[in-house]
Amino acid sequence: MLSSMRLIPDVTSFLGSNAGSIMNSIWDFFPAQMMIVRLEGQNDFIVEAVNPSPQARLGDKQAYVGDHLADLLPTRMGDELIASCDRCVKERVSVRYDGVSDGIDRECYGVGWQAFLSPIVFQREIVTHLLCIIHNSIVFNALPLSRQYSDQELERLVMDRTAELLAVNQQLTYLATHDYLTEMHNRRHFLELATTEFRRAFRYGLSVCLMMLDIDHFKAINDDLGHSAGDQALKSVAHAVRTTLRDCDLAGRYGGDEFIIVLTETGIHGAYMIAERLSRTLQNSGLSISIGITALEANDMIIDDMIIRADHLLLDAKRNGRNRIECTPVL
Repeated sequence: MLSSMRLIPDVTSFLGSNAGSIMNSIWDFFPAQMMIVRLEGQNDFIVEAVNPSPQARLGDKQAYVGDHLADLLPTRMGDELIASCDRCVKERVSVRYDGVSDGIDRECYGVGWQAFLSPIVFQREIVTHLLCIIHNSIVFNALPLSRQYSDQELERLVMDRTAELLAVNQQLTYLATHDYLTEMHNRRHFLELATTEFRRAFRYGLSVCLMMLDIDHFKAINDDLGHSAGDQALKSVAHAVRTTLRDCDLAGRYGGDEFIIVLTETGIHGAYMIAERLSRTLQNSGLSISIGITALEANDMIIDDMIIRADHLLLDAKRNGRNRIECTPVL
């Protein structure tokens, strides 16, 4: 019996809500075999998940979770597929591989398969998983490809398909890392970037500040003026943040009307000045915000320590009348 499972949560979390639903449907009903393959060590690719298609077969073997990808094919084809996987990992590009069976019938037709490989998961800019789609039972004229297509035609077809796949991959990456309304980093991706910056600042003794802010009376904006006005307010804050911050700073939508900012190599005084400038910009647009600011402290162990302090300071700004900035004292 074919062992199968739905895409693991770490994969579906990379996709936006609509894209994730579509991808799950493709995973469940796509007639060809789809696999998530995990890289363990050099050139060691392990099947981690298999789609439930009844036609899911690779060569003469069924793919089972936990199998080595190289063991599912005869030695020659297995080695060629692993080489394609290795290229996909090292170059971080999508790869298509055409496998040909050793047997050719009397009419000079062969039976083979195609494999499409694409990197889908990254840790510290290193590919750790591949999406592998297998299309079996391709019957084709076994004459050399040079007699079926010209080199120029083959090169053009490969380049066109590669460009299409890269464009789709880039779009999915953007959807997975950005908030659709404000076009800022979403919470998950922001925390990944902020954690990297936190570790860098802690390791090298650099200054870094974290800022939490939200829109004053945001519920009233939605209730009195409608949700379209609330959406426009969120977009205005996102635009003001982008135009106020430096390229080296990080910003994201934390949730609801709350935004979060990391100011790299910045002390509390510099962060306060940026907060004032941001507040004035939004006041000119008819919006007021409350802000809480904290700086990296010696006892901080993770980025959440700074987030908790900044969130408490934001609450203090709300309690003290809104439209104000609260920050940790300078030691």
